[in-house]
Parts: sequence; structure tokens; C-alpha cells
Amino acid sequence: MSKVLPYRADIDTLRAIAVLAVVIFHIEKSWLPGGFLGVDIFFVISGFLITMILHREMSKGEFSFKNFYIRRIKRILPAFMVMVGISMIVAVFIFTKDDFFILWKSALASLGFAANLYYARGQGYFEPIQEEKPLLHIWSLSVEEQYYFIFPILLLLFIKKSWKIQFTFLISLIFLSIVASFIPVLAEKYYLPHLRAFEMLFGSLTAVWMQYQQQQGKFIGEQYAAFASIVSLITLFACLFLFTQQTPYFPGPAAIIPCLAAATLIYFNNFDHKVKNLFRWKWVVSIGLISYSLYLWHWPVLAFTRYITGENTLPHRLIFPSTALILVLSIASYFLVEKPFKNWKRSFEQSALYLYVLPTLLIAAFSYMLLKSPYMNQYNDIGLARSYTSCHNNTNKKCVWGDESQKPNILILGDSHADQYKTFFDYVGKKEKWAATMVSSDTCAYADGYDAKIFHKNASCRAMYEYAEQHLPNYPIVILAMRWSNQMAENSTSVGYDPDFFKKFASTLAKLSKEKQQVVIFMDNQKIQYPALRAYQLEQRLNRFEKKLKTTEDFTAQANQRIRQLAEQFANVRIIDVAALIPDNLKIDGLPVYSDLDHINPYGGEALAKKFVENRMLLQNPKHPIH
Repeated sequence: MSKVLPYRADIDTLRAIAVLAVVIFHIEKSWLPGGFLGVDIFFVISGFLITMILHREMSKGEFSFKNFYIRRIKRILPAFMVMVGISMIVAVFIFTKDDFFILWKSALASLGFAANLYYARGQGYFEPIQEEKPLLHIWSLSVEEQYYFIFPILLLLFIKKSWKIQFTFLISLIFLSIVASFIPVLAEKYYLPHLRAFEMLFGSLTAVWMQYQQQQGKFIGEQYAAFASIVSLITLFACLFLFTQQTPYFPGPAAIIPCLAAATLIYFNNFDHKVKNLFRWKWVVSIGLISYSLYLWHWPVLAFTRYITGENTLPHRLIFPSTALILVLSIASYFLVEKPFKNWKRSFEQSALYLYVLPTLLIAAFSYMLLKSPYMNQYNDIGLARSYTSCHNNTNKKCVWGDESQKPNILILGDSHADQYKTFFDYVGKKEKWAATMVSSDTCAYADGYDAKIFHKNASCRAMYEYAEQHLPNYPIVILAMRWSNQMAENSTSVGYDPDFFKKFASTLAKLSKEKQQVVIFMDNQKIQYPALRAYQLEQRLNRFEKKLKTTEDFTAQANQRIRQLAEQFANVRIIDVAALIPDNLKIDGLPVYSDLDHINPYGGEALAKKFVENRMLLQNPKHPIH
């Protein structure tokens, strides 16, 4: 075994397997259900290579943090910065302002090597789906960089200790990382670095074991190398085909199998054996060489494609052109960016300044300027985007709509499907001379005894109930508006679902009836097939793109009917169906009334209010609503 870390084609082959698995999985999950394990294979490879370098340099007393991080900067940052910068530029022309803001925040997290922690906080209610986030894949690079920040320090503390202590230390860390996966956390476990650490530690342990054998001059298992490599390769491919996103104990103990298979391949392919030729095929090795650029570029291409089409599953007609674009960008990135910077001859300070600090400031500042530009805000300014008022999800702020000269005698309760009508209530209230207080919280329905996950998870949901308990008796009129379909059994996966909601809601109406309070219930609007503002914006900016907006079946009609049936049992309850005024093309005067898939935008709320007051009234006065 050479004292110099030689080039190993088999590791590039393993990289090729890893990146192809990830790309195939992201194109179509059913083709390779366990393709996401490619990231875990990368972690093992990274842990191995970095530890081999660190251990040898530290053992010889040649290690320097500056030299170590210069290598990381040259290897990681140039292609990474180009990808992030171009992704932000493309997003300017495609993304809505709100989606661009979310992308900007994820870009800042990515540039700070904290993307995994950013995504670990969970999916925001109004965020694009995961498949439409161009920088989502950077979470794995962030995990690696966090490992590179911490592990060298730990290794330096133990490098002069006995081999037994070094092995005990690494095995203990692996054990603790795996055990930690059983501890409940509020964040998304998939992205947490301490739950992924053992995967890189498998690679590190393999490296230290090989260093130990080199020092002893005795290498174990060479006679079994061919057999072990075949078994490990078969095991790895079996995992790629048999694992799924529902595989239990992942991340955690389940990942031991593919990680151990990858580490075993790395170890036994260090020996010369007949099977090793399988890991030297030039075209496979070539893919391994561009694997970093391929990983960087595949996801933004797929995410932007899905964002434009609005389909989680990539349409078959777009698979070939998307794949071709991914290859072109990856090859260009490798030859025009990656390779040239391998020969970068600058100091640590210059490398950090020119390859990290300045690009980070440029991307962050330029993106922020775009975010605030008239170009990005043109549709928000005319009310086509969902507006975020400071009082939604916040009972500490006074939220009053309608005639400001009137005392609020109406209480509006509900989720975001109540908040979506704020401009409706404001316009109608001014016309009819009344004012209403609104208290609303995302996904939080209102009924006495409500027991959905969101109630226990979200403080603003509980705050809405606390406000209602204290103040509801003071309001002679109560308006209830919610996404009723969240309470259908077909939507039982919703965090707002309560299996007994309709019974509890009936009891709530009975209680309000007994208290002689008037109740106005808003029927819910249908969900549509494609985000409305996104469709309109793409139509305006790309000219040729036109997406006809249509409603989709999401059990809204059935849920509305159940609410109607309950309301009919009480004389004090009145039904209002504002959604019935929405035209079939979902536009009024050529502008969309929806902001996304199921929320009416501020423009739509006011436009519907104008249509509503043409021949009817919501309330004649706040003490005596009409029937």
C-alpha cells in the first residue's frame, strides 16, 4: 500500500453509482426507489477520502488547517457559486416574488453551509413543494461541510493516541449517532447532521483501519477481496432497488446496510483482484469524474422544470430534454469551472476572499436588490399575490376590517381561508357600515374541542382558541370561514384534520344558537390545478406560455354540503357562498382571483366584494344580520 494517496478509479466508479442513483431517483422515483441512498454513498466516500488525507498529514506533523481548507475551497466553491448564481438569475424570470423570497433565504442558508438546518425546520405552509426548490439538494453539501469543520479538530485531539483509542473513539461516535436517531426531535430528521454523521464516520473508520494496517505492514482479507467486492456491490444495488422513502429507521440504523456495503467496497477494492476491472470502465469512471457538477446541476434543472409544469412527476415528454440539459451543464461546469480552479495558486486569505466572501456578498446583495425591485413586485402591488398581514397567525395584533368608524361587533374566526377574504370584508364592511375583528391561523379550523395535530403543534392556533374563549361572547355576530375539506376523511393526512370535527362543529353551532349569537358561514372555494399567479406571471413574462386555470376535485363540494346540512338545523345560522361568484376561467377583468392553488388573492377578494354588493348585503347592521 503506497504511502501517497493514489488515484483510485474504483472510487470514481462508486461516485458514478451514487450520482446516477440520485439523478434517476429524482427524475422518476419508481425507477429506482432507493436512489436517494446515493447521498449516503457520497457521505461514506467523503468520510474516507478526507480522513485518509487528514490522518496521513497529521501523523507526519504536516497538517495545516489553512492548507486543508484551501483544498476544500478550490474543490467545492467555484462550481457551487456558479450554480447558485445562475439559479437565482433564472428564478427572477420564473418565480413569483414570494417564491423568490423563499429561494433567497435558502440561498443564504446554502452560502452559509447551513442549508440542512434551514430545511430541517420543516415545510412552510405557503412554501413551494420540495420538488420545486432549486437549492434543496445543497443540504447534503452542508452536512459534509459541517463534518469538515468539526471532524479535523476531533481527529487532531486523538491522532497521537493509541490505535485502540482511535478506533474506540470512532466506533463510539458511530454508536452515538445511530442511537440519536431514536430520540424524538421537532425538526426533520432527514437533514440533521448528527444523524448523518455515522455515515461519514463509516468512511473515516475505514480510512483509519487502512492506516493502521499500513503501519503494521499486515493487510487483512486480500484473499477474500474479489468475493467481498461482489457481495458488497450486490448488496448496494439491492438496497437501491429495495429501499423506499417509507423504509423504517431511516435515517438511522437502516442506513448501516448501504453504508457498510460502500465502506467494504472501498476497503477491498484497495487490493488488486479480478473483479476490480468492473470498477475501471472508462465511461463509468468519466461519470464519476463529473459527479460533483452532475449533482450540483441535476436538481435545479428538474426543480425549475417542475415549477413551470406544476407537476410533481416529471412529464415523460420532458425527461429527455431535461436530462440532456443536465449533462450539458454538468460537463461545462466540470471543464470550464472545476478543472481550471484545481490549479488555483493563491493563499488561504485570497482564496477565501475571491472564492467565498465576494461571491457570497454579490449573490446575496444582488438577489436582495432584485427582490425589492419593481420588476419582482409588479404583481404583488396590484394584489395578485397572497398578502401576509401582521395579524394572521398573531392574536397580539388588532386586526379589524371594514368601516373604521364603527365599533367591531363581528368576530371572524378560521384558517387562511378566512384570512383570504380580508379585502372582501374590508370592502363590504365599508359599504354596509360595519367593522369586524379577524382572528385566523394557518390550517387551524374552529370548533369546540378541536383536537388536530396543528392545535398541539402551532401556538397561533391555540392562541386563536384562547382569544375566542375570552372574547367571543362580546360579539353578537360570528363569521366562520375555513377550508372545510381538510376535515374530510380523504384528507386525514392533513395536520388540521380532526376525525370528529363535524360533530364538534355541530355542537359549536348549537352553543352559539343557545347564546343567541348570529352565525355566518362561508362556503369554501375549490382548489385549482395550477398556481394562479404563477400561471399569469409565466404567461406575461414568457409570452408563449399559457396555462388554462381549472378547478380540481378535492372534496370541497362534499365538505361544503356537510356544512350546509349542519347549518340548516339552526335558525341563527346563515350560509354565504362567495366562491359561487368566481367565473369559470377564474379571472375577473383579465386578472386571476386566486394567488396559488386554493387561496383568493387581495385583488380577487375586493373584486368579488364588488360583485357581491351589486344585488345583496352581507349584514344590514351588526346586530341584526339579514336572512
